[in-house]
Amino acid sequence: MNEHTEDIFDEKKIKRAIKKGKIKSIITIVFVSLLVFVVLNIANFAISVYFSQKAFKQWDAYVRLTTPNGYISETVDSRGFLGGMSNYKISKDMKIKSLVVEQKQNQYGLIPSILVSRGSGGSIGVTGEDWQFSYKENGWREMMFFHPSVAYKKYKNDEELIQSMEGEKIYEVALSFDKPYKQSELPIMQLPQMTWFWVNTYSNSQLDTLQQEAQEHDWSVTFIRENEALGFSVRDTYTGATDLAHEYDKFLKLLKTSISSEHKQAYNTMKNINIDDVEILGVVVYGTKDEIVEIMKDPIIKASSLGGVIDNY
Repeated sequence: MNEHTEDIFDEKKIKRAIKKGKIKSIITIVFVSLLVFVVLNIANFAISVYFSQKAFKQWDAYVRLTTPNGYISETVDSRGFLGGMSNYKISKDMKIKSLVVEQKQNQYGLIPSILVSRGSGGSIGVTGEDWQFSYKENGWREMMFFHPSVAYKKYKNDEELIQSMEGEKIYEVALSFDKPYKQSELPIMQLPQMTWFWVNTYSNSQLDTLQQEAQEHDWSVTFIRENEALGFSVRDTYTGATDLAHEYDKFLKLLKTSISSEHKQAYNTMKNINIDDVEILGVVVYGTKDEIVEIMKDPIIKASSLGGVIDNY
């Protein structure tokens, strides 16, 4: 047996070769595992960020549409696998300052986190004796709206309530008109700084449903709640010559972006309607007691509903 044959069957060399092969295999497995781990984490992070940003845009549009002068002021996201959960605060601009009114959560992603929520109701009133109010988490009453094309059994009027309140306050009040008005037809020629306009986004079938509810149900529950009325704001003092086109265009984009299917339905109703033909059903105004009461005395005001109240400083 020659020298080369002896080397081939050298037991020590074979063990060393096997050991060296095992080490290489382990290193390869560890490297590949680390590489896969890093790639998966980067992919998971990228997917989570994408869906987080998408969810924020959708929910921010929803909040801006369902809360007059409301917006998401803060978000905190917790990310999981291909998704996560977003905790966010809703603030409301009250003309001289903004305040947090609610805190909400939503899930996002391909595999959203499990959301468990507990709470109790926020309605006050007894059917047939008082309006069925709803309240925000900060204690503010949610405003009521009354569509001018619907005949209600009773209308809300908070003028006496506002008159009875003391102190220097800024009041948020929803005012429903006696009929739909195009901007060129609106008899009110000036409104305080920061006015929210309630837009007629309702289809004929929706109006039929509202009218049927008003006829068949008790007056205490037949009204349009704050989160069901859609509109947009003008931050400066409104006059009859104010151009609403820019705000209306942003309003349409919010309808298209919102996560709500009802908002997308409203977008389909409104997308081909020019601002000059848009019907205004009411407004939400912000001002002192004297300013608000003066507006409420206008004959076109059919109903009034108090929302938030803050100290005037």
